[in-house]
Amino acid sequence: MLDRIREKLNILADAAKYDVSCSSSGGTRKNTNKGLGDSHTSGICHTYTEDGRCVSLLKILLTNHCIYDCLFCVSRKSNDVKRAAFTVDEVVELTMNFYRRNYIEGLFLSSGIFKNADFTMERLLLVVKKLRLEQNYNGYIHLKTIPGPAMN
Repeated sequence: MLDRIREKLNILADAAKYDVSCSSSGGTRKNTNKGLGDSHTSGICHTYTEDGRCVSLLKILLTNHCIYDCLFCVSRKSNDVKRAAFTVDEVVELTMNFYRRNYIEGLFLSSGIFKNADFTMERLLLVVKKLRLEQNYNGYIHLKTIPGPAMN
């Protein structure tokens, strides 16, 4: 199960890097048995506040599946890329686990469009609702909204 989550994280963090709202997506460095720890590109990006502080964010897509075929988008329907999707609970667990370990100070979440804009936006908002109300998470959340949902 952990391997599947890691695979999804690799796919969906890589797809999220095309959103230029964050400065970097990290790098990979293997431990040579002489140092401490490894560095892995796991969707941690860095952005800067108005006062110059560097802030680490978990930057991921909920999914890179998309019903649209926008030529500019790496997640477009016709693009031959490996596809993945997180469940709402997986995003909540990843965010909370990364936050508790001081890997991140916030979440940057966007998505391709699953079935339609309403379905996708409901999932994105459910992530935020669970983080805020069930997990009492008060950290930063940058949520990219999906154009076109009814949102009644």
